[in-house]
Amino acid sequence: MKNLKSYLIAFAMLFAMGSLMFSSCKKTTEDKTANYRAAQDNSTAEATFNRSYSQISKALRQVGSKSVNDTIVGCPTLYITGAWPDKIVTLDFGASCTGDDGVVRRGKIISHATGLYVDSNSTITSTFDNYFENINGVDHQIQGTQVIKNLGHNSLGHPYFSVDVQNASISYTEGTIHWTSQRQNEWTAGYDTYMNPFDDEYYVTGTANGTDISGAAFSVNITSPLYCKLCLNIYRWIIASGKLDIVNAGYPNITVDYGDGSCDLIVYVTVMGTTYTYVLG
Repeated sequence: MKNLKSYLIAFAMLFAMGSLMFSSCKKTTEDKTANYRAAQDNSTAEATFNRSYSQISKALRQVGSKSVNDTIVGCPTLYITGAWPDKIVTLDFGASCTGDDGVVRRGKIISHATGLYVDSNSTITSTFDNYFENINGVDHQIQGTQVIKNLGHNSLGHPYFSVDVQNASISYTEGTIHWTSQRQNEWTAGYDTYMNPFDDEYYVTGTANGTDISGAAFSVNITSPLYCKLCLNIYRWIIASGKLDIVNAGYPNITVDYGDGSCDLIVYVTVMGTTYTYVLG
């Protein structure tokens, strides 16, 4: 079953480089030019919940349309209970397991699905039970609710989904990040070639907000839809175009521009009228 994997990989790739990108800006500006803590903590939250979404969607693909209770052993082990249209899928990572993305996890993600991922009006509501990710040797505890809803087809005939993160927190040794997000993912190409994930393309819109570990509030707004696709010349999922703003009270906005749709890995970051050019590694 195909899903929004391309978007997730692209978005995770974007925000995984967030700390490097903003720290590079910081080297050429004064400390008060922008709130880099907000940028860094938003980066952490984005990547965390993109990874959880990837785990959830992968699990739902494995479950498929199973109509009976079942267990699928693996990392994580999936415990499937209930009958359609209501299924509970528990992703049990045990005391420790290393996923195919290299992340070490423990605890559980519990997903309540009201239908198949590809069915209109299906909703997958996921919560986190004593759930941790170990990132760079540091445990991060994730809490909150992640809700994915299949909204059917838009006026262009494209499948689209709402993806909301509610009342979330990420706690680790430095402190706690609080975060929510509201997104829509439009599946613009590849949805009619079920077995081929490599021609998928998406437009992503929406917002996020939260507080960084120092308690400062910030918000993120996608001002031009993020266009996500696979670039065959480099064999990577990227955000090829689109823009977003990071807003933090008392600091100038940070604008991120992903370019013209080319597979060039160039990102433009503007702070106080000065634009910095970065090439993703």
